[in-house]
Amino acid sequence: MTDNPQQPQGNPASQQPGQQPGQQPPAAPGPLPYGTPAQQPYAAPDQQGSKYGTGAYNPGEVGQPMGEPKSWGRLKMLTLLSLAIYVVSSIVSFLTAGNEAILEEQLDAQAGMGIPRDELEDIVEMSMGFVMVTAVVALVIAVVVYLLVYFGLRQGKNWARILGTVFAALGTLFTLYGLTGIGTMMSAAPGLGIVTLVITVVFLLVNIWWLVTAFSKDSNAYVNSRR
Repeated sequence: MTDNPQQPQGNPASQQPGQQPGQQPPAAPGPLPYGTPAQQPYAAPDQQGSKYGTGAYNPGEVGQPMGEPKSWGRLKMLTLLSLAIYVVSSIVSFLTAGNEAILEEQLDAQAGMGIPRDELEDIVEMSMGFVMVTAVVALVIAVVVYLLVYFGLRQGKNWARILGTVFAALGTLFTLYGLTGIGTMMSAAPGLGIVTLVITVVFLLVNIWWLVTAFSKDSNAYVNSRR
């Protein structure tokens, strides 16, 4: 009795095409190590920019204050210019207070009050002295405020801009009120009257320019970036 030949192990139907009898099928591919290209369904974004056209993220640029714009430098220059005009205006006011022609004009304007001439002269001289002292005190205070605003602006401080705004607005209002008496000065001392009028107009224009520059688009952006 002859033995049956040994049958190959495995089901012949499970053999792959081209596979020899008795040959083991190829092993299924195992998981690849993490980080290989096959494991990354999305390509890494370019370091110079994203696929959406935006620039690469730079953490050093976040929260950094912007550089000083030209408008802020102009604001500091206008502050010093306004200070210089104010000092010149104060000097002219001192000359005006001691002008004999203007003093006589004021005496003539008040002659109808029924006050004797000598008493009226004393009253006017006392008034002029009070005006001189007040002008000196106001000049000292103004110079201190001007310098405070200027050095605050140099440091990019918003409080300096606010203080300068209040000071410029008050200065503009008082200057406009002072124009009401320019007629008397022009009739008594035309030379001083013209100089005072020119200085007053220039001072008003500089103050208005200062206010416009202080709240321009670039100045606002500069202040907001430093908060």
